Order: sequence, then structure tokens, then C-alpha cells
Amino acid sequence: MKRKNIIFKALTCGLASLAMTGCTDTWNEHYQSKPELNATETLWELIQADPELNQFEAYVKATGYDDDLNQNRFFTVWAPVDGSDFYTTHPLEGVSDSMINVYKLEFVENHIANYNHTASGMMTENRVKMLNGKNNPFEGEVNSYFFKGAFVKDANITAKNGLLHKTEGHAIFTANIWEQLAKVDSLSLLNGFLKSYNETIFDESNSIEGPIVGGQVTYLDSVVIEDNEWFSRFGDISLEDSSYTMFAPTNKAWREMHEKVKTYFVYDKTNALGDSLQDVMAKDFMCRFLVFSNSMQKSPTDSLTSYCYTNMTGGATGRTQRKTFKDEELEKLYENVLEKQELSNGTLYIVDSYNFPTTIWHDTLRIEGESLLSSAENPAILNDEYAKCSKESKSISKDSTVWYKQTHNGVVGVYAPLTKTGKPEVTFTFNNVLSAKYRVKVVFVPKNYLNPRDTLLLPNKFKAELSYRNEKGKATKVSVGKELYNDPTRVDTLTLVPDDAAEGVDYFEFPYNEFNMDESATKHTQLKLTCTMGSKDEEHDRTFRIDQVFLEPVIE
Repeated sequence: MKRKNIIFKALTCGLASLAMTGCTDTWNEHYQSKPELNATETLWELIQADPELNQFEAYVKATGYDDDLNQNRFFTVWAPVDGSDFYTTHPLEGVSDSMINVYKLEFVENHIANYNHTASGMMTENRVKMLNGKNNPFEGEVNSYFFKGAFVKDANITAKNGLLHKTEGHAIFTANIWEQLAKVDSLSLLNGFLKSYNETIFDESNSIEGPIVGGQVTYLDSVVIEDNEWFSRFGDISLEDSSYTMFAPTNKAWREMHEKVKTYFVYDKTNALGDSLQDVMAKDFMCRFLVFSNSMQKSPTDSLTSYCYTNMTGGATGRTQRKTFKDEELEKLYENVLEKQELSNGTLYIVDSYNFPTTIWHDTLRIEGESLLSSAENPAILNDEYAKCSKESKSISKDSTVWYKQTHNGVVGVYAPLTKTGKPEVTFTFNNVLSAKYRVKVVFVPKNYLNPRDTLLLPNKFKAELSYRNEKGKATKVSVGKELYNDPTRVDTLTLVPDDAAEGVDYFEFPYNEFNMDESATKHTQLKLTCTMGSKDEEHDRTFRIDQVFLEPVIE
């Protein structure tokens, strides 16, 4: 976001004559590219004294820049004379006072730049950086100069702190996406949420130190940065030197979608901040995939790839990847577009419905079969998050193309008993489960996929238990199969159905979410598989060979 210099006048050269001298030198060194100028009046004094600049004078004073233009900083000002098109045609009637101030500030900052920009000979300055961050052209030849299309009536009027150019007409302001969101009344809910991430940060490295007062460093020019955390994560739509595509839901679409999404982020009754967290998390996910960086797109007409990463599973238990919208998903993004606006840093689509797929937040939660530690690897490990058996990670050869492709990543977790009659037990802990419906699935791999010479293929015999978070924040367990068997001749994906599920129901609905919990917090969403073979059983296999376990979202 743009930087704005804030001058602390009480600290600026007024403490003593020595401080005055040092201060002046600092300002001159930092700002004046033309220190030889011998004018006696400041830019603000020139503007006040000019009978053609009464309207511009009023706008400058209303925005507080009269003080800046009276300081020992070096500016170039392009001032539209009275009667110019902006003063006569700009629609300020019926606009709120706050927005009138916004328009006036945009106008003033769009006509002032730091440093010296002299009209001289044949010239082309295509990108003069204005105080608002816009890049305006300044070009032409002797007696015919133009500032973003506005004719320069009088050029190079010198002040002791800069240059003044008087123009007939104004430099048209083109909003960027961030600025435009604030101007569209029907986007106020989206704009308000994104603005909640705003913060102001002191930029010490770019601030100019002044004298030491009372043992404390003072600053002649204190620079603050207007920052927004959301921009760094999902796309800085305030940047003028970048290009984005953004889908902005209207207040109607926002309210409708919020009611739906917040049901996925229900917190248990022990969380004192549950209601506010539910609200924020729902809105956060609603906004995660609204912005697309145009520089990242290979073919925007065929697909759009998100600026941010999806990371529902998280940590070592899952993969992180960008979301790409194509085909039907892409078509849906463009449905119910009320307006398309071409802005200074990209395109804004105002949409009256939120057509992003539910999977951008309610996605598959996957754990690789080989991810667990075992008690055999570390005898001190005995808690339920680990395997109570021996463990190996075995890879399927890529030469076995068909077999390899049937697994998630070609690596399998092999969990064997510690004794001849032992009963392996493995427990997988899921991160980021939502208060939503999931199918619980386990993928077993045949013995001969790991060693083709193995011909004795026996099924596993086991039971399965699912744990979830209850309203008191404790673990509640439900059986998802008391006597289960896999097909040992193929890669077999078993869907584990709660024993008490209604007919036709093949999923479990988690009542409370565990999304984005602190690493130190206890996560209760676990799947435990336990071998149930008797000591003399020779018809089944005591070793689990697991490719992956996952929670598959039920899309409604």
C-alpha cells in the first residue's frame, strides 16, 4: 500500500538554531534535486496568490496538503485552473461527506509528485509517480506540454520547495481495485471485512532522524506504511504496478454465502470466542479465492489459478497447492456478473451470487499411510497418536507402472505385529476437520505390490473407531466397523460407515470443527484401526499395508 509522510512540526527544526541548521540541510539533501533554485515563495504561497487557482487552493486546504506544500520538501504540482472540467463535471452532489473527502483527496494526490519534473524540450515521462501511487504521463514539446492529456497552460513556475505547472483540465483519476471497492455501495460488506485487516506500521528505515530530545530520537520526516495482512496472503489489490482479476460479491451474495459457510466452523461450547471465530473464519474462506494475479495465468480464458495456496490438511500430513478453476468451475465464476470494470490495476467483476465450489474450504483431509511413528521405533512413545507395532515405509517401483499409479504417491506404510500373535493398532489424527459431513476411507495395498514373489494373499481382519470433538471439547468415540475385511488381491478402498448410521447413509457428520488449532492443542479427530485376529488365526494377515486414510467431503 502507499506510503504517506507525516511531518511532526514540533520536532522539525524548532528547538534551537543548531537544530534548525541541521534540519534544513537534511531536508535539502533528501528532497531537493534542484537546490540551486532561488525562489522565495513556497508552492502553497504561490497557489494562494494565484487568482486562477482558487478552486485548487480550496481542495488542497480541505485535504490537509496545504501544510505539506509549505514545508521544505520538494514537490512538483500540476494545478488545474478555475473552471477546469473536474470542478464543473465531477458528481459530488448526493455523495456522502466521507466519500466527498475521498474524491477530493484522490484529485489532489493525483496532481502532486515528489521531486523535480521540469517541462523542457522534447520530453516523455510515461510514469510519473504521484502521491497516490498512480503513474501519470508528462509529455510534449516546447509550448505544448500535456499532463495525462491535460494541456499545460503555464509551465515551470518555480517555488523554493518545487515546481508549479498550471493546466487546463485535470488528470483523470482511475481507481485501482482496492480503491473501487470503497466506492461501490453494494460491496460494503466485502470492503468492510477486508479493511478490518488494515494496520499502520512505522517505517524506521525510511524515516529521517532529527535531533535527540530528552534522550529520545525524534524524526524530521516520520514515514508510516499503511499495510494490510490480507493483501500479503491473497493478493495486494492496492498495488499500481501489478495486475489482478477480482470477483466481488454484492452484499446480497455475501449475506447468503455467509449463512452457508459459517455452518462449517461451529466451535464447541468451551470456546469463549467461538461465535466470533465462526464469523471470521467463514468470511476468511469466502475471500480466499476472490483475487487472481494476471501475471500467473497461462490462459485466462481457459483457466484461472489462485494467488494463494490451499492448505486444509496442513503440516506433514498433507500437501499444499494452488487452486485452479477450469471448465464448469470457471464458467460458474462468471455467472451473474452485474458489472465488469476495467481499473488501473486490473479487472473487477461485481457478481450477485457466490459461485465458488464448496471444496475451497470443505476439501479432502488426507493422511499418508506411512506418516505414523511406531512404538517399535521409539519405545517411549505410547500415546494414541502413534502406531503400537513396528513400522516400515515401502515404495512401489515406478517400473510397475499400473501398480504405482493405483497408490497416492507410491509409498506405503507397513505396520506389523511386534510378536507372532500381536495385534497391530494404528491411530491417525486429522487436522482441520470442519463441522461437516465426511466419508471415512482407508486404502489398503496388496502384499504382492511390495514384493511380487509373495503369493499368499490374506485379508486383514480389524475393527475401526472414529473419535470426534463433542460440545464440551472432549473426545467422543463411535464405531465405524466392528468386523472389517479388505480385498487382499487389489488396492482396496474401504468406506467406514458408523454402526448406527441410518439406511443409505455412508458418512459421518462432525458436530464441531477443529480447524486451524494450535499445535499444542488436543485434536480429537482420530481414526483407530485395530487387528482383531485370534491367537491361532491363520486365515488372515496381521500386517496392515496402508496407502492412505482420508476424510472425503460430502458435497450437498
